[in-house]
Amino acid sequence: MAAKSESDLAIAGYELPDDARLVDGAALLEHPGFWAVYLAYMGGAVYDTSAAFGASDADRADLERALLDQARWPVLSVRLAPMRNWWRWLRIVNRNVAGDGGVDVLVTSDLGGSAIRIGALGQYHGPALCWEELRALADLPDPTLTPAQRLLLALPFVGDDAVPADARTVVAEALRAVGATGDVDSLVSDYVSAGSSSLWEIRHGVRMCRARHALRHMQDTSLNELREVDLAFGGRFFRSRSASREFRPRAAGRTAPRWRFEVAEAEPRPDGTGLRLLGRLDGEIRDGEPARLATGGADVKIAEVRIGEESATRYLALTIDTDLPPPAPGALLHPVDG
Repeated sequence: MAAKSESDLAIAGYELPDDARLVDGAALLEHPGFWAVYLAYMGGAVYDTSAAFGASDADRADLERALLDQARWPVLSVRLAPMRNWWRWLRIVNRNVAGDGGVDVLVTSDLGGSAIRIGALGQYHGPALCWEELRALADLPDPTLTPAQRLLLALPFVGDDAVPADARTVVAEALRAVGATGDVDSLVSDYVSAGSSSLWEIRHGVRMCRARHALRHMQDTSLNELREVDLAFGGRFFRSRSASREFRPRAAGRTAPRWRFEVAEAEPRPDGTGLRLLGRLDGEIRDGEPARLATGGADVKIAEVRIGEESATRYLALTIDTDLPPPAPGALLHPVDG
């Protein structure tokens, strides 16, 4: 077993019993029984993982002993979005408390600060992330894990009512990439289902979940922590250079929306879907945020505002989906919850 190569791992703000310690579980991924045990332990059916990976009883038992060790709690780590020369991490902690075992899903940073818990199994809390975030997470560069490994490590913590059309194909390809040789259809069904009860939305400029047991909302997690999690999973933000206090993200006694975008130029997009807007932003906008467009006396809700890749010194490029004609200069976009 690879346990001898495991090194101790410290996670700020994560409390342990006196007789337990955290260990880096990266070596466990090389064990022949890893995926069969991990995917069953995280919610898949044992018979499905056995059929898909063909792991022997001895391999499964060996891996289970390591994953469930009450003295050495394995932590599986997935590197998330960078910030300059440091990293954020998804930490999957096997919480091996006697009689109260489970899994804690955390977001941490190389800069320190307390870990942010976004999900748990055992006593269930979640979901921890949505499909859009899972796909972005899988595609981030990583010197140690493949895209398939990254996707499958995080997959058990996904819950979403917006399942992409190719989700089953993507998961099946990832399973085969990590060694599944049998029929993976049943195993895919354990993790991919449409019509989940969870609901994700962007509120107050960050992604939140309205599912009953979710932690990613303001009742359980601070707005600052929610923003850190959003950034960790690849959320994109654009902040203006305006020094106006009233448009700062956490301005006290706010008398204006969190942000305001004044249109300078507008034209239909070349593909005929929606509009491209060029204008001036006050405050901070999140990519994908819902907004309202005030133009010609009308106030129209826009489902998503997308930040363009190019931006000039004074202006920001946005795209919106709408059947309206291009608004005149001076039209305003502002957040729905502003």
